Amino acid sequence: MREIVIDGKMMGSKEEMHDHLKSRFNLPYYYARNLDSLYQILLKESDPIKVELINSGSIALGYGDALILLLKDLALKNSNYIIEIKD
Repeated sequence: MREIVIDGKMMGSKEEMHDHLKSRFNLPYYYARNLDSLYQILLKESDPIKVELINSGSIALGYGDALILLLKDLALKNSNYIIEIKD
């Protein structure tokens, strides 16, 4: 099982958030740097992945809640994901 840790402290702005997500998830060149694109790419994953979001309260204002909802929905729609959210 692949394990990915994403750190809210690395996501102080929208741009930093997308840079961090692209790096941690090793997203393809066609990643459009928005949450819809992130969701569509991650939803297709067929290998088990554990995602741990740490320091979630440090994510840029307005984006933290959206990212958390995205991750929770991802786990509901794709059973290959285990999501842990820590503040």
